[in-house]
Amino acid sequence: MNRIKLSIAIPTLNRAQYLQFTLKHFIPQIKPVKEFAELLIVNNKSDDNTTEVVKEFIMKYDFIRFYDCTDRVTLGEQFKRTVAFSKGKYVILWGDDDLPAPFLVSYLLSEIENCNNCGLFYFNRLVGYENGNPIKSLTVYNNYYQDIRTIYTNSTKFITDNFWGATFMSAVMFHREVWERGLVFDTNEHYGFEFMGILYYGNKGGSIIYVNYPLCIQRKVAHRAWGTDWPKYSLLGLPNMSRDLEKEGLFDNGLNIWKKKYNKFPLFCYILMSAATNKKKYRKYCHQFTIYQDNIIRKFLIYIIIYLMPKWVYNLSRKILFNFKK
Repeated sequence: MNRIKLSIAIPTLNRAQYLQFTLKHFIPQIKPVKEFAELLIVNNKSDDNTTEVVKEFIMKYDFIRFYDCTDRVTLGEQFKRTVAFSKGKYVILWGDDDLPAPFLVSYLLSEIENCNNCGLFYFNRLVGYENGNPIKSLTVYNNYYQDIRTIYTNSTKFITDNFWGATFMSAVMFHREVWERGLVFDTNEHYGFEFMGILYYGNKGGSIIYVNYPLCIQRKVAHRAWGTDWPKYSLLGLPNMSRDLEKEGLFDNGLNIWKKKYNKFPLFCYILMSAATNKKKYRKYCHQFTIYQDNIIRKFLIYIIIYLMPKWVYNLSRKILFNFKK
């Protein structure tokens, strides 16, 4: 009989040095409750020493399960197979470089006991950079405090309030049935954010609990396995998902909200600078990127930056940003 209530399910690719640190933070939390919680790692055919690192852990701890996949798939497909391998009634797709609060697992297990089968949980977080920060330099993602928890009975209201924040997958716990219902939703054009479309569609009509306390640290690192796909995810995946959720009645005025709140000019230019580091890949996307830009100047900049801006401009700006954040 399966008694697992919670799966911490970690899809990973070429992040051995970060994954090792993350696992060390989870092990003491799961060990006392291993009858009810599991730690799952699914390797997306990494080229580094991920396999060796994880095998050292699984020799010591029987609550860690490991799938060392021999084929590399897209981010969306990797998330799908990671959930398929998990056993828990509830699942978190956990980022391989993020860190849990010391009480996260016990807190979530208590929420599962008391939530009356709520479909989705979302919680606040701290944000840090690279391998570590002074505690005082960590920032709270949502610094507006109203109550310990907020219960949304309307998914549309939740999505409108938390659309950008909830793209951070390590802060979202979901019921397995919600995921399974959502798999029928066409998320093929939600590049990088397929998991969100699945969850919102699967939870249609259901409630969502938002916990105001920060329960994890989002560790932003300079080298991301999916970093080269970031422009596609941001300038196509997010607006495509906004459009489709709007069609389903799950995101009121979704595209306009995305344009006004999450497509601001400085970030827009920074994303294009990232795309310019891989001109061969992104020149073919220029026309698609213009579709969701209403301003002729923005449309023009897409071509100018991607075609002409040298790679070193983005690399230097990113280096300065991360050194400053440290």
